[in-house]
Parts: sequence; C-alpha cells; structure tokens
Amino acid sequence: MKTLVQGCESAEQFGILLRMTRINSQAKQDALRAYLVEGLPAKRAYARFGVTQQGFSVALRTLNAAAAQAIKYGQEHEINTKTRDENLKESFRRLIEHPLIVQLNNELQNKKG
Repeated sequence: MKTLVQGCESAEQFGILLRMTRINSQAKQDALRAYLVEGLPAKRAYARFGVTQQGFSVALRTLNAAAAQAIKYGQEHEINTKTRDENLKESFRRLIEHPLIVQLNNELQNKKG
C-alpha cells in the first residue's frame, strides 16, 4: 500500500515511522529521508547513499506498511476516544430523530396548536 508521498513527509513523522520498523541501515534511512522528506527522486536518493534499488524498494515498502498501520490505529483510536458527553449527545440525537419520536412530537404540537 502506498501511503507516503515523495517530498511531502515531515522529518518528525518520518522519524516516528522509522522507529516503528527494523530498518537499521543508516544508508537506507538516509536514502528514504532524502526521497520522502527532501523530495529527491528515488533513483538519485538510493544512488547517493549507495543503496541498491531492491534494498530501497523493500525499505520503502516496509515504511509504507508502518504508515498504513499507524493510520489504521489512529482511526480506530479516534473512534474510541469520544467522551462520555459526545456519546450521550450522539445517542440523544439518534433518539429524537427516530421516526416514532418525530411522529409523537408532531402529534403533541398539533394538540397545542
């Protein structure tokens, strides 16, 4: 899965993702940083740091997998971090929009008016 974009990743985000992997080669780390953070074309990035095309591709695939995993975790965590009040508001909204409640409310309004 391609998640990371050439030249569009922050140095901080890159560092965090790198720590989620077992990419220990400094040359691979530098080539990936040059490509993802600095925007250097892939071929120039891996050639500059003496990394093979295959080694670069495997490392990039590994980093993309870590990014996808982080995004998935973030989305799941976001869902589970709703506060009690947010959950109550959501439940109340669903309740008052229920067709039977709407019908009862309309009948009450008609009796008043």
